[in-house]
Amino acid sequence: METLDAQLFGIAKGIKSGDFNIPDIGDIVPASLMLQELDGIQPIGCSYMNKWGCEHLGTCVEEINELGEAYYDRYFVPEEIVDNFEGIGHYLAAGDFDKQYNFFQRVKLYGDNDCTWFYTVCKLLKVKNNTGTNNKLVLLSSPVMGMDNLITRVNKTLDQDAYIRTHYRKFATLTNREKEIISLLATGKSTKEIAEQLFLSPHTISTHRKNLIYKIECHSFAELLRFAMAFDLI
Repeated sequence: METLDAQLFGIAKGIKSGDFNIPDIGDIVPASLMLQELDGIQPIGCSYMNKWGCEHLGTCVEEINELGEAYYDRYFVPEEIVDNFEGIGHYLAAGDFDKQYNFFQRVKLYGDNDCTWFYTVCKLLKVKNNTGTNNKLVLLSSPVMGMDNLITRVNKTLDQDAYIRTHYRKFATLTNREKEIISLLATGKSTKEIAEQLFLSPHTISTHRKNLIYKIECHSFAELLRFAMAFDLI
């Protein structure tokens, strides 16, 4: 991601100095490169999208402009559009040409059923023309490989945290012996095997099991296993 930030900074610097133009860069970057025309600092239309971006979206600049707001509905996730538009709006309102604005978004690529995560970097530019300079907004978007897996892991972690908060009081009431028995039960050991390992009678282990079911409210092996994993008992 830092590489993408640096790439866009370099692109912006090169365009500003006249060393190269947008199409030159668009032909070589393995990412979507878009140029938005601005009226002051307000976007008024797309004037360029590189071949990579057009091919992966299955569209062209002319269609993007014809679609208008429907462009965002077709290719992006509605709730993310609102947040990203708000962030871009604040960035444009600040009018700081030395800064960039970065965000994550999911994109519906051409021919794909599922969305792909992209990391997008926005940069305000002053581009020279025959009469002076025009303000433009350049957006460089690159797919983030493995982002779906990352989001899944984050969601699982958040879910785990919620589970721990909900069940911690039950865990706190357990004795060391009960925790030990839960660990053994979660690994699939039978009452007889646990009794032999702990040098206790099967009757004692059965009593512990009944008490545990009442205390932690786990009425199936799956529930017991989740409880044990959440509190590092296995």
